Amino acid sequence: MINKETLSLLVKNDNLPAFRVKQILQAIYKEGVEDFNQITTLPPEFRKKLADEQKLYCFQIIKKLQSPDGKTVKALFKMHDGALIEGVLMRFKDGRNSVCVSCQVGCGLKCAFCATGTMGLKRNLSAEEIFDQVLYFNSYLRQLAKTQNQGKGNEKGARVDHVIFMGMGEPMMNFDNVTLAIEYMNDPEYLEIAARHITVSTSGIVTGIEKLIQFPLQINLAVSLHAPNQKLRESIMPVARAFNLDQLMASLKEYNDKTHRRVSYEYVMLKNINDSDTIARELAALLKDQNCHVNLIPYNQTYLGFTNAGKTRIDAFKNILESHNIPTTVRVSLGQDIDAACGQLAVKEGENLV
Repeated sequence: MINKETLSLLVKNDNLPAFRVKQILQAIYKEGVEDFNQITTLPPEFRKKLADEQKLYCFQIIKKLQSPDGKTVKALFKMHDGALIEGVLMRFKDGRNSVCVSCQVGCGLKCAFCATGTMGLKRNLSAEEIFDQVLYFNSYLRQLAKTQNQGKGNEKGARVDHVIFMGMGEPMMNFDNVTLAIEYMNDPEYLEIAARHITVSTSGIVTGIEKLIQFPLQINLAVSLHAPNQKLRESIMPVARAFNLDQLMASLKEYNDKTHRRVSYEYVMLKNINDSDTIARELAALLKDQNCHVNLIPYNQTYLGFTNAGKTRIDAFKNILESHNIPTTVRVSLGQDIDAACGQLAVKEGENLV
């Protein structure tokens, strides 16, 4: 990430006028240049110096997979220390360009159905490493639009406009770097992504939810629930032993009361585990009278032994929730053909590098 402060120092050291900083910011964050040499508004000598001495991204892009319809692009990023993380761009029919970002290398929560959990937690990502995932896909979209429009200047709207923290890692366990990255994403001088188009997901870290209540930007909160009772939740999500369901629901009530913002519940549908009619009614009772929304997620099958509940069962589960006045949608699944489930690509590539 090239920030304003660094650019101001570079420009000053070369005795260039201050307006050059704005030109560079515009080129990188609004126009999506992928090389400093593309910033033709700059003097050639300074352009070359930037290209030789600065990097647009703090990682290498070592693999990029694209679904046949072009709607999903998954990238594997290699950090300065060799760590591998993933980011996914999802282009929806309604025009949204959403990026799913990672916030940690691996994850220590070990949810039974998640490929990332098999990696364990290696380290937190810096704010720059988080932000640059979004910047990469933003530039990708800008350049793609230029190619498709043959440089006719019809790139308006070809940008990342939604970000979800549902990639590798638990955002609430890297709170400071996650929120700093969000502030940069939201900043008009950088990517200018609306706060209400940014969603942070947690597996139920109550201490993080309490901190999020105080965060000034009106971002969205999603909670990976996946079970409506303590026993079942513990069996698939070990984090429930540290923060039990009663504690979690109490913290979410406080979040509702103080922020007046809706909570989204993520609920992955696992065949014969959490998909029965009885479980659906139990979930409806748990969420009764809350300002919330349930997002049912068809399981993106991995090597972990779990099975997608299937459309018929998911629809039946949805109907029960809606009959109890719980707003419910089924997530549109993208990218199964390119290992888009969280952690799949990094785990496979990591095994190849050993």
